Amino acid sequence: MNKLIQSAKQFINDEQGMGAVEYALIVAIMAAGIVITWPSLSSALDSAFTAVKNNLATPPAP
Repeated sequence: MNKLIQSAKQFINDEQGMGAVEYALIVAIMAAGIVITWPSLSSALDSAFTAVKNNLATPPAP
């Protein structure tokens, strides 16, 4: 029983692999942010590129 408690304490205090977990959380948060903001970002980019296309299609007056 003492060995089990000692193993549990060692497992709790072990920080090996924590960096990978932190990076995975950062990536997950960034992905969620992209998914949430994509609709508004998509429409804004579409209107910006449409404006550029329209301005390039019409040559300036001499």
